[in-house]
Amino acid sequence: MAVFTFRAQAALDFRRRQEEEAQRALGEARRAVLDAKTALARAEAEHAEALQEARRAASSPAESAPVSWHRNWILLKQREIGRRRQTLAEREQAETRAVSAAMQARRKVRSLEKLRERFLAAFELNLRRQEQKVMDELGGLRYVARGYVPGGR
Repeated sequence: MAVFTFRAQAALDFRRRQEEEAQRALGEARRAVLDAKTALARAEAEHAEALQEARRAASSPAESAPVSWHRNWILLKQREIGRRRQTLAEREQAETRAVSAAMQARRKVRSLEKLRERFLAAFELNLRRQEQKVMDELGGLRYVARGYVPGGR
């Protein structure tokens, strides 16, 4: 019995490895976005805390000297929020690129899988036809073996 072999199997295996790598990169990009969002939320919370601390210090008459320190601290926290937002935007762009790469890798794999399915279907059809041909020949031989003589009784 004939065995099906897909001549482009090496290419299909290579594309599947590429797809796995693209999926891994996408997971890492999504994790980086999540980390950046967490860092931004933490920076915003620290900024809000710095504002509250500055208000407390401003309302307390005993602590007039640290007000400039609090202003500088608040500015530092605002800059950190800006950096965190920039990092988040960069990570989101990287995630978008990773999604695109993963989708493209999936399309390439799927196209080779469809090609393999078509070749397999054609192979199986050819196999069934050959089997039917053998069965027809066997039936004809049996018929002749029973004594059929064309044109006679």
